[in-house]
Amino acid sequence: MDPSAGPAPPRGVVVRDAVAADVHDVAVFQTETWREAYAGLVSPDYLRRVGVPEREASWSLRIASTSRHVVVARAVGRVVGVASWGQGDPDDPDDLDLPELKTLYVASSSRGTGLAATLLHRALGEAPGFLWVFERNARALAFYRRHGFAPDGARKLDAGPDVHEVRLVRP
Repeated sequence: MDPSAGPAPPRGVVVRDAVAADVHDVAVFQTETWREAYAGLVSPDYLRRVGVPEREASWSLRIASTSRHVVVARAVGRVVGVASWGQGDPDDPDDLDLPELKTLYVASSSRGTGLAATLLHRALGEAPGFLWVFERNARALAFYRRHGFAPDGARKLDAGPDVHEVRLVRP
């Protein structure tokens, strides 16, 4: 393996560009992951209300987009991780002129295996970038800090789940 390619995925996991045929599986995976990972951070009502149909619509657009890159991690035919990234929003005057990590989810069964680091490296490599994370998501904050990200003081409300996010930047 080329060392510049970053950490290898765990044994039995294949990471590849997402395609239209992945939309349903990614939507199911994200719904399940949100309900598990964000219990206690996001209202139970939101977690019940937003499900596979809404996420299928979003992922269909994301995977078809030329401005967002999406990779999926699969093991034994099922999704165990997904990441997406692209440039920040050029219409947002507060946005940074850096690549933005827009999504990084890993199944609970794959946490601690190095898969999240593999997906992060696939998205940004070691380059500067930024992301938004729920400010009360201690596990995610610790992970990103280990990978060189730090809060820059920006904060916003994610109106969907009604939760505040903080921006993390890696210079």
